[in-house]
Amino acid sequence: MLYIKARFKDTRKITQVDGVNEELSRGDLIVVNSEKGEEIVEVLGYSKESSSSRVSFVRRANEEDIANAEENEKKAQEVHELCKDKIRQYNLGMKLLKTYIPLDKSKVFFYYTAEQRVDFRPLVRDLAKVVKKRIEMRQVGVRDAVQMMGWVGNCGNDTCCAKFTEKFESVYVYDIHNQNLPLSPSKFTGPCGRLLCCLAYERDNYLVKEILPEIGTPLCYQGKEFRLAFVDPIQEYAMLEADDKKVRVPLEEILPFGYKKSLENCRKCPTCCRRINLDYEAFAGTQE
Repeated sequence: MLYIKARFKDTRKITQVDGVNEELSRGDLIVVNSEKGEEIVEVLGYSKESSSSRVSFVRRANEEDIANAEENEKKAQEVHELCKDKIRQYNLGMKLLKTYIPLDKSKVFFYYTAEQRVDFRPLVRDLAKVVKKRIEMRQVGVRDAVQMMGWVGNCGNDTCCAKFTEKFESVYVYDIHNQNLPLSPSKFTGPCGRLLCCLAYERDNYLVKEILPEIGTPLCYQGKEFRLAFVDPIQEYAMLEADDKKVRVPLEEILPFGYKKSLENCRKCPTCCRRINLDYEAFAGTQE
């Protein structure tokens, strides 16, 4: 059995499709059966992973499927404008992002963001009279909203979440500190208002700092006592200082024997006491 990765048209999230029984290429459109019903997804490539995915392969999308999907999209746009008008009419505290009708037309999905809980029962009743289908209102978070709608990141490229991210990882203030960046979260905030996902992507490159002592800790090097002043895992050196003397040394000279095994353990660890402590201190500082 073959497994493939595919992207949903509505949320742009990546899923694994099970039960593929024919050769497919990147960019192909296929029909799958998901919890939303039958819908068309875009093939991204084959996967070596096996999982208990609830998305199953139905068939390769034919001309009729594509025509039906385009018709559904036009209908969704009409209903989308209607929903926006009703939201303004009822003065609801929600922002409508996208309206989606799957291939089988069994439901209509409305994706929105809101800061607080919204009572949209009158809205749903009005919409049901027009669309005459089952309606699902789905609230999404700010990171999911950027992934769904697409955006330009701080780097000038499309955001990672809209291009290739499969799942969101937690990002901490500690990641900024650990990567020798200025401890200013506002400079490393994405369009979603959260810390940049790319900070998590760089995390493994700085794992060696997790098995070294804190900055300022006394160290014995070549028979003399120094203080650890700075660590640069990318260039693989540390700066030691004693009184007015500074010494630049290769990291391997101060790392413990068998440190690579420790790094593997760090990669498997979901959290770190240093990270928790620093994030707490940074958060407390912003509350003063």
